[in-house]
Amino acid sequence: AANRFARQIDFLAKRHRSKEAEYVRHLDTAETRVSFPLVLVLDNLRSAANVGSIFRSADACGCSEVLTTGITPHPNGNGAEKLSKSSLGAERVVPSRHFSTTLHAVEWLRRGRPNFRLIGMETTEHSKTYTNVSYPGRPGPRIAQENDGGEVPTKNSPGVALFLGNEVSGVDTEIFPLLDEMIEIPMFGLKNSLNVAACAPVVMYEILRQWEV
Repeated sequence: AANRFARQIDFLAKRHRSKEAEYVRHLDTAETRVSFPLVLVLDNLRSAANVGSIFRSADACGCSEVLTTGITPHPNGNGAEKLSKSSLGAERVVPSRHFSTTLHAVEWLRRGRPNFRLIGMETTEHSKTYTNVSYPGRPGPRIAQENDGGEVPTKNSPGVALFLGNEVSGVDTEIFPLLDEMIEIPMFGLKNSLNVAACAPVVMYEILRQWEV
């Protein structure tokens, strides 16, 4: 108990020093978000912690929307409370909508975002390394978000929808033929893939780099 108490005091002292350092940013001071024609599709993820982390990354990367499907925990629905703990409120600022199946999400994107490129993130024999793919969208200056709803891409604007799959089974193989491309992140260890919440920002920041934002 004494050691635990001492560690807590040490932590509080470090937190105080950090807050006193004027050059360290701790507060959410931005008055508006910026938004890009980038959509995430979460295909039957099971972990609310992962989904919350992805929402936080989606906010950081200026995603215009997050689509959740099937069993995926989502705001105002299944797993919302646990999701909010890891998202730190990002689920309230990133627009989202839920679909009963991933197929319905694909159909919605084809109708509403016909010029979006639908890209699955999965390790397959046909996947390309994510840095070897050109991502269509809006390069150059960032888009200022009005009010708090973000800029919604116009129906014919180009953009990217990234499909992220279940932690165990990955992206549903039944929708592979419906996607425009498959990409993967190179693995150099024994494991075949990264955690889904770690994969999302890696590729999103590559897209933003290509868009020169």
